[in-house]
Amino acid sequence: MVLGALAMFIFVLATYPMPEETSTTAQAEVEEQQVGRDEAFEFNQFSVTVEDVEMDATHFDGDMITSAGTYVVVTVRVENTSQEPQEADRRWFRLADAEGAVYEYDSNLAIRTRQDVNPGNALVVPNPYSVPADAEITHLVVGDEEDGAVVRVEL
Repeated sequence: MVLGALAMFIFVLATYPMPEETSTTAQAEVEEQQVGRDEAFEFNQFSVTVEDVEMDATHFDGDMITSAGTYVVVTVRVENTSQEPQEADRRWFRLADAEGAVYEYDSNLAIRTRQDVNPGNALVVPNPYSVPADAEITHLVVGDEEDGAVVRVEL
């Protein structure tokens, strides 16, 4: 009798429908912080500040941009606030426009994606983005919704 009840209990648990995570649920868990340009914020053990935004950029890293299209260069300062070397990554930074389109940095211009930064040291990272000529760039998205933490920097 006890074995039958135990078997029934296991069967019920095994066949009980589990709630599935929906994209709405996942997005509800994303914590978004909003800051202004030139305002420092903490991200991944770094103090991050957007120092400059150059719309319609014609040069990157001292070289003329010869690729077709319109470029925006966003210069970000990242300072390691931890006690260990940390890796800064260009992929943390995505540009966004008023329509909701999001742009990744141009890996053809900015070849090196990651760099180690020692404790207390800072790195100035220019990030080039190819955008449509008519795009109204409004903010920089720092982080990843999959990680659950996103910082929106108003430009």
